[in-house]
Amino acid sequence: MRSHALARRPTTQVKETFWSSGDLLHELQATLAALADIECRYERDWERIEQWPNSEAERARLRAERESRHSREREPYVGKLDTLQQRMRAHLTAGL
Repeated sequence: MRSHALARRPTTQVKETFWSSGDLLHELQATLAALADIECRYERDWERIEQWPNSEAERARLRAERESRHSREREPYVGKLDTLQQRMRAHLTAGL
């Protein structure tokens, strides 16, 4: 009876390669930390905008500017996460 390739456990060699190859874990942690910083800054800025005594039109303009900046700041890190995910999948499936 044949066993399904995905049902087999990864070998020790694959696990060692995964964690040591380019230090994927460190890259993942650093990328997630950067995204968390961006999200916290975004939330803090959003709350400040909402508390400002300016007109609603001015707050709407500031919110739109902040939303655009938020997207620009996140974009490279989201791309990096995608790249890291692809690398992790390649390492995990290499020994199967």
